[in-house]
Amino acid sequence: MTVFENFRDELFTQAALKGFTDYELYYSAADGFSIRVFEGEIAEYKNTSTEGIGFRGTYNGKMGYAYTENLDIGLIQSLLENATLNAGIIEEEEAEQLFSGSEEYPQVQSFNTALAAVDSGTKIEMAFEMEKYAKNLDPRVKFADYCTISTTESTLAIANSYGLNLFDRRNIANAFLIARVEENGITKSAYENWSGRNFAEFDYKKLAEKAVNAAISYLGASSIPSGQYPVILDQNTAKNLFEIFSSVFVAENCQKGLSLLGRSKIGENIAAPHVTLRDDSVTDLSPGSLSFDAEGVATQNKAIIENGVLKTLLYNTKAAAKDGVNSTGNAAKAGIGGTINTSITNFYLVPGQTSFDEMVQRMKRGVIITDLAGLHSGTNPISGDFSVSADGFLVENGKIIKPVEQITVAGNFYDLLKNIETVGADLRFHSSGIRGIGMPSILVNGLSIGGE
Repeated sequence: MTVFENFRDELFTQAALKGFTDYELYYSAADGFSIRVFEGEIAEYKNTSTEGIGFRGTYNGKMGYAYTENLDIGLIQSLLENATLNAGIIEEEEAEQLFSGSEEYPQVQSFNTALAAVDSGTKIEMAFEMEKYAKNLDPRVKFADYCTISTTESTLAIANSYGLNLFDRRNIANAFLIARVEENGITKSAYENWSGRNFAEFDYKKLAEKAVNAAISYLGASSIPSGQYPVILDQNTAKNLFEIFSSVFVAENCQKGLSLLGRSKIGENIAAPHVTLRDDSVTDLSPGSLSFDAEGVATQNKAIIENGVLKTLLYNTKAAAKDGVNSTGNAAKAGIGGTINTSITNFYLVPGQTSFDEMVQRMKRGVIITDLAGLHSGTNPISGDFSVSADGFLVENGKIIKPVEQITVAGNFYDLLKNIETVGADLRFHSSGIRGIGMPSILVNGLSIGGE
């Protein structure tokens, strides 16, 4: 038996003796590597390893939580005592239930042995080559900041007293670069990143070129007159905005009045008819696929919005029981010490047929937004309102004519869904491991731009 299995079996034995009527172990372990280079030298080197378990169980009719980062059998009594104390403190209207298991689980290929075999020396060399290449692309490039290559291998296991016994092993690689350019005393920067499970698919030259070209394109930026403009949100800004407002589709937020949506809205048109928003736990589009959620429920591929119609909310088992439906497999935990909540899996707008250049031509006159700042402070996920700083480009007669800065873009997310005129064909996923967000560029008919 492994250390984990010994700990699990002893924990369950002692939990039953302690008086827990049911109980669950949530095990998480990760090994991480990260190298950041700057000016031809190693600026930061990390080799980390973490491990721990989260315990939850029903004690005197209430759910108690506790966790430990040390799988020492001698600590089990203390762990269980913390859980009993915790059960007496937490006040919940609806009882939380452990899950006995789904009939079947989707198959997921989440671990690449070839990625695991890449040694640290190769990753370090890759980072140096990426920085060198970026700096040599243009004399205006002054620095390649945060030039980083990282990999993570993680293990997740869930077991409980109902016989649930699930295991997941995955790995992922990430690359990141900020290009900083300077001309006539003006400095601009732009970043580019990549994530995947196969370094053979990673082109550091392409990443560096995108970051450098983006930074250079911002040189000479100025503000524009305030007004209502058609707006294109590029892949990145669409991703950031939809990520912030993804919480409006979470059932427990709707039940608590933290979203204008709710079960009563199912079947209603809440978006333009060509808008389909999906949450797919298993997809080849993203390296972040998973077969079970944080409660051990089998994950699902589903349309949240289909052809403009709200089809489902995102549920864990507790919220699902309250609405009289089944969980959608979207339970999540913020680490071993977290309680059960709800989160997206692979969340994306289904792409259309229009290229980015065609979208610019179709807009004729408007603004392309390529960067948003202050999203956390400038958005209200309850009302859907947002007003945030932005950078981008002005479009006249279907052509980009100049970079734009020192503007704000304001609107309402619920209105934006209805006013999406075109969904682009350029879908791109951003993933950090288990979950991903994929967005194409979108053309929105009318947002408020604050400028000069």
